[in-house]
Amino acid sequence: MTNRESEILRAIAQGLSAKEVAKQLNIAPRTVERHIDHIRLKTRTRNRSHMVAFAIANGLV
Repeated sequence: MTNRESEILRAIAQGLSAKEVAKQLNIAPRTVERHIDHIRLKTRTRNRSHMVAFAIANGLV
């Protein structure tokens, strides 16, 4: 996982929306959505909730 993906994963785990993460990182919301899609593929998770649960269980956040 890239540094940016890890950064976005931590923000999502804190409860921020993609739009809020985009504003915080000064990037487009669609870019955040693409990063989230890549994280989900790499972690083989079904949705954001599953992705966050997986990240917490595996010490990624």
